[in-house]
Amino acid sequence: MIEKENLKCPSYVCKPGAELYGVVNAQGKVDFLKETFEINLPFIKEAYKGKDPENRFRFAGNCAKSGCKQWNSDVSKCRLIDKVIDLIAKPDIQELQYCPIRSKCRWYAQEESLACAQCNEVLRNMEGNII
Repeated sequence: MIEKENLKCPSYVCKPGAELYGVVNAQGKVDFLKETFEINLPFIKEAYKGKDPENRFRFAGNCAKSGCKQWNSDVSKCRLIDKVIDLIAKPDIQELQYCPIRSKCRWYAQEESLACAQCNEVLRNMEGNII
């Protein structure tokens, strides 16, 4: 059972304290790291050379809940994963690939393996759009 408090947003931005958990490969899919690591200013400076880091890496950070425009206070959940599920519409999967943040992932806590089925398709650009 996943702990419902202190969950991580799997669509976070490249900023100090964020956790790097995936790298986008040449095919545009995410290769998940064996474990996360907290990024720092030297990493961020390098990451901003070239394409936006959010288009090349996947970051996690503390879910801001009501401090985020994606939060639905009426039902206490993130609306973004529902939008992603509707947009990408990949079917639920039974066999999940390894993910270093699953045990603390907001999206997994809400939608379980259906969220995981969509996750590898999600990239975040600096305007806050999910592509």
